Amino acid sequence: MKIKVNGEAKEVSPGLTLHQLLLDLEIDPSRPGIAAAIDQEVIPRTQWAETAIQPESEIEIIRAAQGG
Repeated sequence: MKIKVNGEAKEVSPGLTLHQLLLDLEIDPSRPGIAAAIDQEVIPRTQWAETAIQPESEIEIIRAAQGG
């Protein structure tokens, strides 16, 4: 199925969870400073493993960075 991740089109397997998507993108879901939203709705970290991604979803993944 087709989705967008941070504005980039991707093809993923049906039934993929947000947690698995992060792993597939080589992002450690347990790392602090990561936030994720699906179709402009922020998904709490505690729900990532059970949140299935739907076709045509637009996902934003944000990683906090230190600096100044």
